[in-house]
Amino acid sequence: MSACMLNSRPMIIPPADLSYLRERLRELADQVGDFWESTARSETEIDSPALLNEALNQLIGMLAQMQDEPADTRIDPVEISTLGEYGLHLLDELSRLAASLEQTALARDIEQLSLPFALWIARHGGEIRDLGPIVNALARLANEAAHPQAMSDLYTHCCELIEAASPACEESSASDDQHPWRLLLLNRAIVATRSHNPELMEPAFDAIVECLPGDAQRFFAEGMEQVAVTNYPEPVRDVVRRYFLAHGEPRRLH
Repeated sequence: MSACMLNSRPMIIPPADLSYLRERLRELADQVGDFWESTARSETEIDSPALLNEALNQLIGMLAQMQDEPADTRIDPVEISTLGEYGLHLLDELSRLAASLEQTALARDIEQLSLPFALWIARHGGEIRDLGPIVNALARLANEAAHPQAMSDLYTHCCELIEAASPACEESSASDDQHPWRLLLLNRAIVATRSHNPELMEPAFDAIVECLPGDAQRFFAEGMEQVAVTNYPEPVRDVVRRYFLAHGEPRRLH
């Protein structure tokens, strides 16, 4: 249960709002553009920050039109899913471009936008097909604060993404320690624990047992180690202890 660290910085979850996304993307793309223009690559590469930002702006405009349609007009979930996949791809391209310019912090800021973008897609009936950047963004937020209410909010977002994830996201997760689906389930359980809410912990822990049985023993053993050195409320300790006794102890032959 050591995947999430604690510190005292405030956690700010960006809103799943298209206007916010458009404005924030413009700011970040302009910053990437400034660095890009100062390199020789700007004369040879096609995918400039300006072109990527223009494509994202056009996409967000399409989504905004769909959002503003009358309430009785049904939004096609397949179309939302396809546009969502394209948008996440464009964000990833812009983030990678920033990283290639050695602007690591800027690349992270761009990748963080994958979370509110994915949440917007999920809340409008779309399917999430690429969890990688989104899980990275969630992990960073989880590491920024430990206030129980903030963790409860983040837990809700984890659940939204799990519900919206494509079934293909689960493929090969059992054999890959860094598989985004696996990390999302584990991080949700950690976030639930740090919310200090047993009602959130139990379904998150049950999902570990059901979906990641190979991880359960180690996860709950690490959980016991964490509650031994951290000032968790007694109800939280009770839940961790119960799951450890049921799933975390090595099985012995009698």
